[in-house]
Amino acid sequence: MDALDVVSLVCLGLGAILSLAAGVGLMRFSDVLMRMHAQTKPQIAGLMFLLIGLAVQQTHLPTILFLIPIMFFQMLTTPAGATMLARAGYRSRQFDNVSLYVDELSAAVERAQRRTDDELTRAQAVRTGEPEKEPAPEHEGLGHGEK
Repeated sequence: MDALDVVSLVCLGLGAILSLAAGVGLMRFSDVLMRMHAQTKPQIAGLMFLLIGLAVQQTHLPTILFLIPIMFFQMLTTPAGATMLARAGYRSRQFDNVSLYVDELSAAVERAQRRTDDELTRAQAVRTGEPEKEPAPEHEGLGHGEK
Protein backbone atom coordinates (compact mmCIF):
# COMPACT_ATOMS: atom_id res chain seq x y z
CA MET A 1 0.00 0.00 0.00
CA ASP A 2 1.63 3.24 -1.13
CA ALA A 3 0.96 6.88 -0.15
CA LEU A 4 -1.67 7.42 -2.88
CA ASP A 5 -3.64 4.44 -1.59
CA VAL A 6 -3.58 5.86 1.95
CA VAL A 7 -4.67 9.33 0.75
CA SER A 8 -7.44 7.76 -1.32
CA LEU A 9 -8.56 5.55 1.57
CA VAL A 10 -8.68 8.51 3.97
CA CYS A 11 -10.61 10.67 1.48
CA LEU A 12 -13.09 7.90 0.68
CA GLY A 13 -13.56 7.18 4.39
CA LEU A 14 -14.16 10.86 5.21
CA GLY A 15 -16.53 11.20 2.28
CA ALA A 16 -18.51 8.14 3.33
CA ILE A 17 -18.76 9.32 6.94
CA LEU A 18 -19.85 12.83 5.94
CA SER A 19 -22.41 11.48 3.46
CA LEU A 20 -23.76 9.15 6.12
CA ALA A 21 -23.95 12.06 8.58
CA ALA A 22 -25.92 14.08 6.01
CA GLY A 23 -28.40 11.23 5.57
CA VAL A 24 -28.77 10.67 9.31
CA GLY A 25 -29.23 14.41 9.83
CA LEU A 26 -32.00 14.56 7.24
CA MET A 27 -33.81 11.72 8.97
CA ARG A 28 -33.21 12.64 12.61
CA PHE A 29 -33.27 16.44 12.85
CA SER A 30 -36.62 17.78 13.93
CA ASP A 31 -36.50 21.26 12.43
CA VAL A 32 -36.48 22.10 8.73
CA LEU A 33 -33.68 24.62 9.16
CA MET A 34 -31.48 21.97 10.80
CA ARG A 35 -32.35 19.53 8.03
CA MET A 36 -31.38 22.14 5.48
CA HIS A 37 -27.96 22.43 7.13
CA ALA A 38 -27.57 18.64 7.11
CA GLN A 39 -28.58 18.50 3.47
CA THR A 40 -25.95 20.98 2.31
CA LYS A 41 -22.73 21.14 4.32
CA PRO A 42 -21.77 17.52 5.02
CA GLN A 43 -23.26 16.33 1.75
CA ILE A 44 -21.11 18.68 -0.37
CA ALA A 45 -17.99 18.02 1.72
CA GLY A 46 -18.62 14.27 1.59
CA LEU A 47 -18.98 14.30 -2.18
CA MET A 48 -15.85 16.43 -2.52
CA PHE A 49 -13.81 13.94 -0.45
CA LEU A 50 -15.23 11.01 -2.42
CA LEU A 51 -14.33 12.63 -5.73
CA ILE A 52 -10.83 13.52 -4.52
CA GLY A 53 -10.37 9.93 -3.36
CA LEU A 54 -11.47 8.70 -6.79
CA ALA A 55 -9.27 11.20 -8.64
CA VAL A 56 -6.18 10.15 -6.68
CA GLN A 57 -6.64 6.53 -7.78
CA GLN A 58 -7.35 7.25 -11.46
CA THR A 59 -4.64 7.26 -14.10
CA HIS A 60 -6.78 8.27 -17.08
CA LEU A 61 -7.12 12.03 -17.58
CA PRO A 62 -10.62 11.83 -19.15
CA THR A 63 -11.92 10.05 -16.05
CA ILE A 64 -10.44 12.69 -13.76
CA LEU A 65 -11.84 15.49 -15.92
CA PHE A 66 -15.26 13.85 -15.78
CA LEU A 67 -15.28 14.28 -11.98
CA ILE A 68 -15.01 18.08 -12.23
CA PRO A 69 -18.49 18.68 -13.73
CA ILE A 70 -19.98 16.31 -11.16
CA MET A 71 -18.69 18.51 -8.36
CA PHE A 72 -19.58 21.70 -10.24
CA PHE A 73 -23.19 20.73 -10.85
CA GLN A 74 -23.59 19.42 -7.31
CA MET A 75 -22.30 22.73 -5.94
CA LEU A 76 -24.65 24.54 -8.31
CA THR A 77 -27.79 22.62 -7.39
CA THR A 78 -27.36 22.02 -3.65
CA PRO A 79 -28.01 25.67 -2.63
CA ALA A 80 -31.11 25.69 -4.82
CA GLY A 81 -32.34 22.53 -3.13
CA ALA A 82 -31.67 24.00 0.31
CA THR A 83 -33.54 27.16 -0.63
CA MET A 84 -36.54 25.15 -1.81
CA LEU A 85 -36.45 23.08 1.38
CA ALA A 86 -36.34 26.26 3.48
CA ARG A 87 -39.20 27.93 1.62
CA ALA A 88 -41.36 24.81 1.77
CA GLY A 89 -40.70 24.49 5.49
CA TYR A 90 -41.45 28.14 6.06
CA ARG A 91 -44.71 28.11 4.12
CA SER A 92 -45.90 24.93 5.84
CA ARG A 93 -44.79 26.25 9.28
CA GLN A 94 -42.50 23.26 9.88
CA PHE A 95 -39.79 25.24 11.68
CA ASP A 96 -38.99 26.46 15.16
CA ASN A 97 -40.32 30.02 15.13
CA VAL A 98 -38.32 30.96 18.23
CA SER A 99 -35.04 30.86 16.29
CA LEU A 100 -36.22 33.57 13.85
CA TYR A 101 -35.35 36.99 15.25
CA VAL A 102 -36.52 38.90 12.18
CA ASP A 103 -39.08 37.31 9.91
CA GLU A 104 -38.31 38.90 6.55
CA LEU A 105 -40.42 36.50 4.51
CA SER A 106 -43.78 36.96 6.21
CA ALA A 107 -44.82 39.99 4.13
CA ALA A 108 -43.74 38.34 0.87
CA VAL A 109 -45.59 35.13 1.72
CA GLU A 110 -48.73 37.06 2.65
CA ARG A 111 -48.62 38.96 -0.67
CA ALA A 112 -48.11 35.74 -2.60
CA GLN A 113 -50.95 34.07 -0.72
CA ARG A 114 -53.27 37.03 -1.45
CA ARG A 115 -52.35 36.85 -5.15
CA THR A 116 -53.05 33.12 -5.18
CA ASP A 117 -56.35 33.64 -3.41
CA ASP A 118 -57.29 36.41 -5.89
CA GLU A 119 -56.45 34.16 -8.85
CA LEU A 120 -58.53 31.34 -7.39
CA THR A 121 -61.42 33.75 -6.81
CA ARG A 122 -61.19 35.01 -10.41
CA ALA A 123 -61.07 31.47 -11.76
CA GLN A 124 -64.08 30.54 -9.64
CA ALA A 125 -65.94 33.61 -10.91
CA VAL A 126 -65.17 32.73 -14.53
CA ARG A 127 -66.42 29.18 -14.02
CA THR A 128 -69.64 30.26 -12.32
CA GLY A 129 -70.23 33.38 -14.44
CA GLU A 130 -70.18 35.79 -11.48
CA PRO A 131 -68.72 39.32 -11.85
CA GLU A 132 -65.11 39.73 -10.71
CA LYS A 133 -64.34 41.43 -7.42
CA GLU A 134 -61.53 43.95 -7.02
CA PRO A 135 -58.35 42.39 -5.56
CA ALA A 136 -57.05 43.62 -2.20
CA PRO A 137 -54.36 46.34 -2.37
CA GLU A 138 -50.81 44.99 -2.12
CA HIS A 139 -49.14 47.94 -0.39
CA GLU A 140 -49.52 46.53 3.13
CA GLY A 141 -46.50 45.14 4.95
CA LEU A 142 -43.82 45.62 2.30
CA GLY A 143 -41.18 46.82 4.76
CA HIS A 144 -37.75 48.30 4.01
CA GLY A 145 -39.29 51.59 2.94
CA GLU A 146 -40.95 50.18 -0.21
CA LYS A 147 -44.26 51.71 -1.31
